[in-house]
Amino acid sequence: MAIEQGESLNGTRPTRMTSEQIRRRMLDAALDSIGEGGMSLGFPGLQMDEVIIAAGVSRSSVYRIWNSKDLFLGDVLNEAASRFTDKLSDDRALPTAIDLISSRPDLHSSEEGRRRLIREVIRVVLEQNFYGTIDSGPWQSFLATSAALLADDGNEALRRVGETLRQGSDRFIEAMAAFHEALTSLLGFKLRDEFGGGYTLYAVLGSSMVEGLAVRHLANPAVTDNFYVGPPTLTDKPTEWAPSAIGFLAIFDQFLVSDPNFEPSTIHCRLQELGCTIGHSSTIVDTR
Repeated sequence: MAIEQGESLNGTRPTRMTSEQIRRRMLDAALDSIGEGGMSLGFPGLQMDEVIIAAGVSRSSVYRIWNSKDLFLGDVLNEAASRFTDKLSDDRALPTAIDLISSRPDLHSSEEGRRRLIREVIRVVLEQNFYGTIDSGPWQSFLATSAALLADDGNEALRRVGETLRQGSDRFIEAMAAFHEALTSLLGFKLRDEFGGGYTLYAVLGSSMVEGLAVRHLANPAVTDNFYVGPPTLTDKPTEWAPSAIGFLAIFDQFLVSDPNFEPSTIHCRLQELGCTIGHSSTIVDTR
């Protein structure tokens, strides 16, 4: 269905857009506004008339698609749930881990050396991940979208939002599980035999711990932003750890053990393979 827009200021013929084009413009404009304001704006703060102006469409055509703000808000929530859940992963985690492991080939050959490396990776990456999370517009919007489900009164719009969030969460956890499996097996660690949840449970617990601290940071950053003396990593000296890194180290120590069948000579090739999968180059020293 084509909908005619109002005449332009320069007197040219009016443009015509389909309902789907208008819908797309409105949703994009709304999500752009949410992305800029983050949780300080929130979805209830959206003003239909402001979104209409930003989208460059006519008011009458919008209200032929959504005859109330509530219907529009339901579609915005669902679109946000879909879009922001696909932007939750920390794209810096794997390159950072590759660089750290590549920089210390002298630690690859011994179990103690590899344990020191995995601790340093956890210490650095989890601190990076925590602060990346609290500064992330997509995460803030994901949190706001999830919080909207608390008002669930059984309506269809929120049911769709909940399903979209679940699907996005499944994709996120699957990606995190794959990352942690690749990283820990790279350095010769495996899950304890008694744990049946596999890397999926490992990823769920780790990501939930980071996100829980991020939520706590919103109300009381003094609790989450302190650093604490923790176990040594690359040297024998105690090092400073962020709470997120300490929490994840506890999960790692509980879930993983050294693989007695691991061959250290595989680290070099696997580092190269991981780097190639993400288009990341690093100085990888061959110690074979």
